[in-house]
Amino acid sequence: MAAIIHPEKLLSTTIIPSNTLKLSTLTLPYHLCTLWLFTKNDFVTFCIPTTLFALLSALSGPILTTNPSPSPFSLLSRIPLALLVVWSNLLVFDIANQRHPTAVEEDCINKPHRPLPSGRITVEQTKWLLFWLAPVVLGLNWGLGCEQETLLLFTMTWMYNDLGGSDASPLIRNLLIALGYGLYSAAASRVAVESGFQLSGKGYAWIAVVTGVMLVTQHICDLKDVEGDRVRGRKSIPVVLGDEMARWSVAGPIVVCSVLCPGFFGLGLLSYLSTAMIGGVVAFRTLRYRDLKSDKTTWKLWAFWTCWLFALPLAKNSNCLDRENYLLQRAER
Repeated sequence: MAAIIHPEKLLSTTIIPSNTLKLSTLTLPYHLCTLWLFTKNDFVTFCIPTTLFALLSALSGPILTTNPSPSPFSLLSRIPLALLVVWSNLLVFDIANQRHPTAVEEDCINKPHRPLPSGRITVEQTKWLLFWLAPVVLGLNWGLGCEQETLLLFTMTWMYNDLGGSDASPLIRNLLIALGYGLYSAAASRVAVESGFQLSGKGYAWIAVVTGVMLVTQHICDLKDVEGDRVRGRKSIPVVLGDEMARWSVAGPIVVCSVLCPGFFGLGLLSYLSTAMIGGVVAFRTLRYRDLKSDKTTWKLWAFWTCWLFALPLAKNSNCLDRENYLLQRAER
């Protein structure tokens, strides 16, 4: 494992400073691992939930798409493509985000395993990696039919990282993150829906609802990063409002969204109770357990809660999981 180095050393050289890395930097596995480490922290709590959102939206059939009888088997085969869309765009964002000097300082405190603070790659090398990676990712997503979302994500990545949107104010930061989440969801859903079909108007309305959920709850992830944010000078909600108000500003909206989201689909009491129960656990932990380890666990439970919300369309159209019903509808078509 590479030794943790100081940010100023990364910024003052274009050569990897550690002699222990000379042999390994020439190997393909080393470079693939470096790419993975850029996105490691976001894979379970972002890539998987967003891909799941796309899969469940496509599987809901006429609830959110123009496909009256989606094939579960066809959708399963499209999961890797949807995941590739999410991960490739996330990779561009994370590299752009982590290459800045202030980000390296922050990561030395919060996430020292990342490629830059751990010495796997330098800032100069990261710049050129991003230079070549951006057109490759755009071409890939163009081929998959979601170039519009990718171009908008590139624009928001520029606004967030290079124009200082991440540090300007809590509102701007949360707004950019929420809009980005909506674009990731739309791109992945476009790929997940079977060829010849697309998201319906209600499908895009559901993406707008989820974007709103992210706007008012996603700053739960800032609770675990508050020390690094203070070092960077980032105006996250916990830094600006303080720990107590920040926690209430997460817990309250989680409870409210747990009630509103089932209402969007006009679901029954069981859906309300299950969503409120999970959201209540997340809200309670946010207010009750305040150490770093607990905050990380609560953040992961929040990600699970969002996945539960994403499954609500299936509660509206449970027939989508019925193989006999699927075959009957296909035969009628």
